[in-house]
Amino acid sequence: MKAYTKELMEYVLRVRYEDLPLQAVELAKRHFLDCVGSALAEAAEPRSGIVRRYFQGLGSSGRCRVVGTGQRLTVENAAFANGILAHTICFDDSGPSHPSVTVVPGLLALGEERRLSGREILTAQVMGYEVFQRLNAVTAEAWEMRKRGWHPTGFFGAVAGAAQSARLLGLDLEAAQRALGIAATLGGGLSQNIGNMGMGLHAGNASRNGITAACLAKEGFSADPQPLEGRFGLMDALCGPGDYDIGQLTRDLGGTLRLLDPGITIKPYPNCWAHHKVLQAVLELRERRHIRPEEVEKVLVDLQMDKPTYRYRFPRTDLEARYSLSYGIALALLDGELTLRQYAEDRILRADSREMMERIADTPAADAEGQQRVVIVLRDGRRLEGAVRYSKGHPLQDPLTLEEVQEKYRACAGRLLPPEQVEASMEAILSLEKEEDLSNVMDLLVV
Repeated sequence: MKAYTKELMEYVLRVRYEDLPLQAVELAKRHFLDCVGSALAEAAEPRSGIVRRYFQGLGSSGRCRVVGTGQRLTVENAAFANGILAHTICFDDSGPSHPSVTVVPGLLALGEERRLSGREILTAQVMGYEVFQRLNAVTAEAWEMRKRGWHPTGFFGAVAGAAQSARLLGLDLEAAQRALGIAATLGGGLSQNIGNMGMGLHAGNASRNGITAACLAKEGFSADPQPLEGRFGLMDALCGPGDYDIGQLTRDLGGTLRLLDPGITIKPYPNCWAHHKVLQAVLELRERRHIRPEEVEKVLVDLQMDKPTYRYRFPRTDLEARYSLSYGIALALLDGELTLRQYAEDRILRADSREMMERIADTPAADAEGQQRVVIVLRDGRRLEGAVRYSKGHPLQDPLTLEEVQEKYRACAGRLLPPEQVEASMEAILSLEKEEDLSNVMDLLVV
C-alpha cells in the first residue's frame, strides 16, 4: 500500500513561509480573525463560565491564556478551552466541517507557550488547513459520516492539529507520522451532540488532541505510521472499507493549496452553513418583493429533518436554533436579518417566532437542488419562489470582502472587548506576519 501519511507529512514539514502565495497568507489571516471573533462572541455568553469553573475546580494553571477571560492554563488545556469557545456559537468557518476551530486554538496556545512568530503560525495554519481539507476530500465532504453519527470536525481536526503541531515542535518525519497515528486514535465527536454544548467539545478536543499527539510523539510514544490509509485506520473506521478516495490525501500535493481551492466559507449568518442558501433566498425574496410578515400564509421548503444539522423543528435554546432551518426562515421573514441578535434567548422564545415557524410546511424535495428552493405563499394567493446557487461567503463565487470580515469581527469581539481593543486586536491579526511573538497578540484578546 502506498504510504499516504508519509507523503503528506513530508510536504507539511517541508513547506516554508516563503513558499506560500500572498493570497494564501491574506486568507489565513482573515480566517484567524474570524475564528478569534467567534471565540470572543462565545466568551461573552454566561455559559462560557462552565469551562472556566471546570478548570478552577481542577486547580489547573499554566502559561497560556484563554481568549476573553485570560485564564491561564497548560498549553493543551488552553487549546481545549479556546476550541470550545470558538465552535459553540456556530459562527466559525466551514470547509465543510470546521477547519479553523481545530487549527487556530492550538496555534494560539502553542504560539504563546513557545513565543512563536506570526510567520511560523501562519505557515502552520495553512498546513493545518491543507490536511483538514484533504481529509474532507477523501470522504467526499463527509456528509455520509455525519448521517452515521460521526461529526468530522473532531476527527479531521485532531489529525490537522497534530500535523501543524508536529511542524511547530520540530518533529522529524517518522515522529510526525506517529503524531498523526496518535491523533487519529484520539479523535471523536457525535452528530447527536449538534445543537448543544457538546458540539464545542468536538473542536476543543481536536485542538487539545493535536498538541497532545505531537508532544507524545516527540517523547517517543508509538503509533501506527499509516493511521489514515491502513486497513483498520481512520478512513475505514469512519467511512467503511473502500467507501472513500484515499488518493485525495496526496493528489496534486504541492499544487494549489486547499485554502485557495476549494477554499473555506466565512459565514455571514450565525447558524449552520448548510442552511445558508435557503436563508439567503428568503432574505432576498423578503427585500425584493417587500414581503411583510403578516402577509405570509405559509412557507414550503424541505426542512431535511433526517439530517443531524437540521433536526430542530421548534428550538428551545439558541444552540438548537442555530441548527433549525425553520427558525432561521421564520426570523428572516420577521426581522429581515440574521445576526447574533436573532439568536438571543428572549428572541427565540417570543410568541411571534413560534407562530411564524408553524406556518412553515415541511415539503420534501426530490433532489439536492430542490432542497435548496423555498416557496413563500402569501395570503393574497401569490407564490414567490427563490433559490440561491452560491450563498454569501462561498470562498470562490461570493466571498466576504475584507471589510465584511472586519465588520463581523467588530460585532463578535465587541460583545466583550472595548472598542479600542477590538480595533487594536484586529490590526494585530491582520498584520500577523510582522509579529515576532504571538504573546503580544494574546495581550489584546483578553479583558
